[in-house]
Amino acid sequence: MSNTHSGKRDIWIRGNRRAFGAVLFPMLLLFAATAFCLTPAVGELHIAFRVIAAILAGFSLVVILSLLYWIFKPLLAYQNGHLLVYLNPPKVMKVPIDLVEVFFAGQSDSFMPNPMSNRREELSESRNIVIRLAERATDYHKQKVKPIFGSWEDGYIVIRGTWTEPINKETFRFLNQSLVAAHRQQKEASKA
Repeated sequence: MSNTHSGKRDIWIRGNRRAFGAVLFPMLLLFAATAFCLTPAVGELHIAFRVIAAILAGFSLVVILSLLYWIFKPLLAYQNGHLLVYLNPPKVMKVPIDLVEVFFAGQSDSFMPNPMSNRREELSESRNIVIRLAERATDYHKQKVKPIFGSWEDGYIVIRGTWTEPINKETFRFLNQSLVAAHRQQKEASKA
């Protein structure tokens, strides 16, 4: 997390690097194992095994590249008077900062299985970041986003905590302080 400066993009919320890392390591192992099977060092392998190894190597490489892309991509950022929302990749949605009122905590399904439940269909819950937009921001009251990352309806943007860096009181303090600083910066710029 960083402070608000004009001109450059300030990242306010990053993705959950631990969750991506938990998937990245097995994918790296899968890629290494399947790529090794395609080398001459393995010797003679039936063509079907080579085809399967090539498909798995390609799949794991795509997953690895996607994860590396997301590890370094923010979920929320601020730049030039706009809140940048990254919930519908690869699109970045820009919301004028003066239409953003407050950040607060929420809770919803995480879209991940609940490891404590005996029923497979029961999902665990996640702590979320909720962004309330001004009522006058009717053009921004509903946007299409990937449901696994969050939702955007009725003037509320919800970012699922499953995919963010850890959320705690300090997170909300930082977000709201950054919002106040951005509002102040815009007021000063409009006076000048």
